[in-house]
Amino acid sequence: MGLQYRKGKVKLGYLEEKPEVYKAIQLTYPQVSYEQLVEEIAQSRGVNTNSTRAVVDALLNRLVHYMEIGHGVSLGTFGSFKPVFTSKCAKTLDECDGTTIRKKKVRFYPGGKFAKMLKELAVENASEALDVEE
Repeated sequence: MGLQYRKGKVKLGYLEEKPEVYKAIQLTYPQVSYEQLVEEIAQSRGVNTNSTRAVVDALLNRLVHYMEIGHGVSLGTFGSFKPVFTSKCAKTLDECDGTTIRKKKVRFYPGGKFAKMLKELAVENASEALDVEE
């Protein structure tokens, strides 16, 4: 299995004439919980669940720590996380300061293993049409 979609009719509400178009609409599935992931990692490696949770928590804490001080963090062949921001333009150099920063976010750059998975990820038609208004 892979990503699944349905064909759907969409009204483009942001255009004045609101034309109807068709597009592939991705089906979504429940998210895998942190606890479920930790349990599966522990079982697959024959390791204690509490030890696995401690290692995963430590990894996430260090990831957050380094990004809080501006560093990107690499997770090997999985990819890298980098804190970034977008800002508004200012008319003068003096107006360009921290108040012009709009959004802070984390950008993910897939590594080799993750990029290969994305490239090979199947996309399948779930073969039901939907009417959706955007």
